[in-house]
Amino acid sequence: MPQRYSRILHVAICLLHATAVAADDFPQVYDSERAADLQPMSAAEAAARMQVPDGFHVDLFAAEPDVRNPIAMAWDERGRLWIAENYTYAERPLRFDRSLRDRVLVFEDSDGDGRADSRKVFTDSVQMLTSVEVGRGGVWLMCPPQLLFFPDANGDDVPDGPAQVMLDGFDIGPDSYHNFANGLRWGPDGWLYGRCGHSCPGRIGLPGTPDEQRIPLDGGVWRFHPERKTVEVVCHGTVNPWGYDWDRHGELFLINTVIGHLWHVLPGAHMQESFGESMNPAVYERLDMIADHYHYDRSGSWTESRDGAANEYGGGHAHIGAMIYQGDRWPKEYRDRLYTINMHGRRANRERIERHGAGYIGRHEPDFFIAEDPFFRGLDLSIGPDGHLYVIDWSDTGECHEQTGVHRSSGRIFRIRYGDDNTTATKPLPKPYCLGGEGPLPELWRRYQAGDITRDELRKRLRDPDEHVRVWAIRLLTDFWPLDTIVGPRPDADYPNEPQTREALVRMAREDESGLVHLTLASTLQRLPVEHRAELAQALLTHEQHAGDRDLPLMVWFGLMPLGDEDPTAIASLAVDCRWPRMIRWMARNVASHVDERPAALENLLNEASGFDGERQMNVLLGMQDAFRGRRKVNEPAGWKAFANTDDARQYPDVVRELATLFGDGRALEEIRRIVRDRNVEMQQRQAALETLIRARPDDLRQVCQSLLNVRLLNATAAGGLALYDDPEIGRDLARNYRRFHADDRPGILELLVSRPSFAGALLDQIGAGRMATSELTAVHARQILSLGDEDLKRRLQEVWGELRESPADRRQQMEELRRQLAPSVLASADLSAGRALFARTCAQCHMLYGDGKKIGPDLTGSQRTNLDYLLQNIVDPSAVVGKDYRMTVIETVDGRVLNGLVVSRNDERLVLQTATEQKAIRTADIEEIAETNRSAMPDGLLQNLSEEQIRDLFGYLMHPGQVPLPVESVKR
Repeated sequence: MPQRYSRILHVAICLLHATAVAADDFPQVYDSERAADLQPMSAAEAAARMQVPDGFHVDLFAAEPDVRNPIAMAWDERGRLWIAENYTYAERPLRFDRSLRDRVLVFEDSDGDGRADSRKVFTDSVQMLTSVEVGRGGVWLMCPPQLLFFPDANGDDVPDGPAQVMLDGFDIGPDSYHNFANGLRWGPDGWLYGRCGHSCPGRIGLPGTPDEQRIPLDGGVWRFHPERKTVEVVCHGTVNPWGYDWDRHGELFLINTVIGHLWHVLPGAHMQESFGESMNPAVYERLDMIADHYHYDRSGSWTESRDGAANEYGGGHAHIGAMIYQGDRWPKEYRDRLYTINMHGRRANRERIERHGAGYIGRHEPDFFIAEDPFFRGLDLSIGPDGHLYVIDWSDTGECHEQTGVHRSSGRIFRIRYGDDNTTATKPLPKPYCLGGEGPLPELWRRYQAGDITRDELRKRLRDPDEHVRVWAIRLLTDFWPLDTIVGPRPDADYPNEPQTREALVRMAREDESGLVHLTLASTLQRLPVEHRAELAQALLTHEQHAGDRDLPLMVWFGLMPLGDEDPTAIASLAVDCRWPRMIRWMARNVASHVDERPAALENLLNEASGFDGERQMNVLLGMQDAFRGRRKVNEPAGWKAFANTDDARQYPDVVRELATLFGDGRALEEIRRIVRDRNVEMQQRQAALETLIRARPDDLRQVCQSLLNVRLLNATAAGGLALYDDPEIGRDLARNYRRFHADDRPGILELLVSRPSFAGALLDQIGAGRMATSELTAVHARQILSLGDEDLKRRLQEVWGELRESPADRRQQMEELRRQLAPSVLASADLSAGRALFARTCAQCHMLYGDGKKIGPDLTGSQRTNLDYLLQNIVDPSAVVGKDYRMTVIETVDGRVLNGLVVSRNDERLVLQTATEQKAIRTADIEEIAETNRSAMPDGLLQNLSEEQIRDLFGYLMHPGQVPLPVESVKR
């Protein structure tokens, strides 16, 4: 279920035979006290009050007690509906109730009146059930960390034996509560597809697969071939994919629950997400969503567009399920549209998908239905074999994490049909639906699944007049060629010796005019042996019309990444004739990143780049700058001076000077010193020069930085240079002059002061002497001081600031006290403007709200801020549930500094750490020790030293649905 789960222990599977049962067949389940106080609208009323377009009608297919907590659905070949019920999900403190079991139901509507008249239990012996699919001789269940198969060869709805573990490694993050594996669906190619969220990265494989042979899965889509026992990750990325469907051309479109909502699934793609960087350091950028819109006002709060209040946006940022209508029962304007449930809007959004560039774009159309029941929590929608739409409703009040308990006694299945005809379709739709009908594509898929098509015939289809047939001929020809990493038997292990297909693909890349074909060929790059990729990529790069395409350059680059690791000289050669600007930058970055072990590649690139035009030279410079970020010294590559002295390169003097300094050019270093000291030079240029000087660390750096401590706007940067020296006198200077720094720079100065014991002592002396307010030091700084491991500092911190309340008992007690203290009547009297000022001081260094603040932690605009329990849990006990992207890492540098933050990226050369105030690129050689904690980067004790009135104002502001003005005095400052 979207954003509802946490860690899971291994569950032993025991078989119970299925029988025809009554609705009270399942053991009694409980509702927490708070959940039990709330009741949904009656199922009949919920169906009657659902708003649908003219001509559409809503039928109640099934409801409690016959179905409860439906989490997934599937259809079998007999037109019956299979439902996965989940009971083991629990409220946040409990997370899971493993005393309960989940089950699979089978519903049938034999007379086609829109109401189920038969119901069976197939199994009630599983836990953590998220998905069900039927076919290939049995029933498939996703029960993380395993994919299970219950054999039922005779189709009597009684398992033929115990569940078989087909795949494992779909792990639940140890600190995660959601995002794990779900979404079983058969694809038109005959593979079983599934999804997994970003915060539950796994290593998947057949049972018994050694860890080093498993495939890393960091969000995205995977697929499994049951007969050949082969599994692969189709694509990586997104936050929490919870819905997808194939269109009539066999293109797969994915729904992501939060942030961007609509994606085109391309094998081998790395798709964008909001948290962290890709596991692959060569992934410099990722594919964005294809929608040209969001379903909420990104400049304000999504709460303002909930409950149908703002139809022009679409209801909110959370989306669940996907269905592309391919039946013939709806009017034309509703066909071939993608429908997805918008959780906060309690509606279904309708998207029109059009060709755009090489790929697709999604455009918003009027919403399809709106549910008035406040319990409506639609989790999937599917077109039935009768051509009507079916929607499953979990039926509860929670969203994301449950704060007040799970309401386990309700659940609904609705059918939405068009017109007065309430019967089944004359020609039931097959599954998957794209296999239905006549035409070359359905025929191709059916014959391929039946094993009734040869490679020679598929190669002939590469010249078919229909671009979609050509696309699928490419995919099926290379279906069992490895997608970079693949686990299981490889029937085409001799594919490197099949030149006919490779030559045909290269010819297509040169001659075919379809951008979608080019996109598919770019995806296929990853199925080729690395040594054969350059030829196909070169043919694709000749198409200048794709230089600015949103997707194609990225897909080509994803295929070239391993070539950069094996042979960066080949990447440099491809850059010579490349006219795609972003590709030039990525190529230069990759080649430059290998300069130490393979300098000839960068030399070749620079020699050729001397003849590039201005834009391509700029991208070479920017790529080199990206590659060397964080390094202090690089051997000057041959060809650098000739390249840097070209007329076009001299148009970018700041980048050229920075790189020249990195290469040890004394003249460049002296020029940078001159710029830093020259009061007639623009301040922004002086600051950039000072940053370059600090990275170079010349012998006179300390003297230069000390001379600038009284220069406003430069003094904060100079302080960063002085922080490199472990000298108590520097700490005293920075602490004494704290007020001379600009207010926006003071958080960074505090971060410097708590990075060394010698500096932190000076800071605490200033606070103890009353020259700095206690409130200047936040819980973030207090925890950083404690991490220095100095007992004298710990004692001094307690004396002048206080003690962090870190025991579980302390936190529970504090939450109860605050819950009583922050009664609705108290919050109603909050000074919201004062609360905003407090947010700016205590929270905005890491969080964004209404467009203000920083995106270090989650954007709070779209969180459950109206829920007091949610806020208390996350503010008082932030480490109770912390995703992998928000775990704090502690780093000690060789020069004695201790830094806390989030690791953004890491490779052999450097580590990028996001602290509370900035990103720091740290050379690996400069790291003495590194330790990842299981604690949130957001510390306990954030409310410490705040008065009751301040706490009231802060919570009042956080729970307010819109932005408020700052206090007058803050605006004046």
